[in-house]
Amino acid sequence: MRSWKWKILFPVIVLTLLIAAKFILWDFPVSSGKRVGNLTKISKKGKIMPTWEGTIDEGSGDKLTSYFSVRSDEVGEQLYNYEGRQVIIYYEQYLMGWPWDTNYNVTSWKPKDSDQLASKSKSEDDPALNLLSRTLFCSLLGAIYKDQDLYQQVKAHLKTNNLYLFKQIQQCNN
Repeated sequence: MRSWKWKILFPVIVLTLLIAAKFILWDFPVSSGKRVGNLTKISKKGKIMPTWEGTIDEGSGDKLTSYFSVRSDEVGEQLYNYEGRQVIIYYEQYLMGWPWDTNYNVTSWKPKDSDQLASKSKSEDDPALNLLSRTLFCSLLGAIYKDQDLYQQVKAHLKTNNLYLFKQIQQCNN
């Protein structure tokens, strides 16, 4: 007959081993890096445990296509809105990827031409261009202003998702 110590010690040892295995396989990155390419696909897959899965094309050919998963819903939704464009993704590789399709987890990303876009926006201080863009934006707002419910929904949406455009609304009202 087994002693009471064995009945307590055995489950504790098994539980400790399971926790250590979980940490090593799913929580401990074995490498990290970045990839640059065209974001060709990003989708949320699964019914019970939905996950973000994507594909980045680093050139022509199947060998230059990389598959990745995204654990963060925020990063997944950002990439979903940027599909079809050039991106730089930063990832961590794990020994196992379950329940994700791959063992590459994207931790962050940025547009490939973000530095070029920043330099262009600084150089576009042309007053005529600024007036034209402001006029077009204010004209669009004037078109939806008649429907106050729609106008307030657009204004609330821009306040939470695009502070720059929300500030432009304030300029249009001046």
